Amino acid sequence: MPVERLDVPGQIEHEFAGDPRSPAGARSFAKSALGDLLTTPVPSSLCDDVELVVSELVTNAVRAGSPTVRVGVAIKQDRVVVQVSDAAAGWPEPREPGIHDPRGRGLPLVSALSASWGVRRAPIGKVVWAELPIPSDLPDATSRPT
Repeated sequence: MPVERLDVPGQIEHEFAGDPRSPAGARSFAKSALGDLLTTPVPSSLCDDVELVVSELVTNAVRAGSPTVRVGVAIKQDRVVVQVSDAAAGWPEPREPGIHDPRGRGLPLVSALSASWGVRRAPIGKVVWAELPIPSDLPDATSRPT
């Protein structure tokens, strides 16, 4: 089942199977895409945050049963935009897990690391997006021409 193509100028995208191994591949893809998009070396803290957000969103899509997951990474002014499109039913909602709950911490982490995040409907499924601020002390962190 195809998932929505993501539409942010200059975005780098990759489609993954809805498989438990996909979050690891998505983290690697996001790190590589971020390096390709920025004109300066990527601070490890930004790279770590982007990888964590991508991992959490892809994990949610896989657990929701999406057969495929599309990940996009782009630069929009002073932010890294991450989008994850899936064909699963349902809508992600933050929870407050108990201390012994093994799940339920992903969206609170996404919220804590992102300047903003949200969900929009797609023709099939949904797109979950997050915008992470690029550190202001990063010299000339504009995106590379595409």
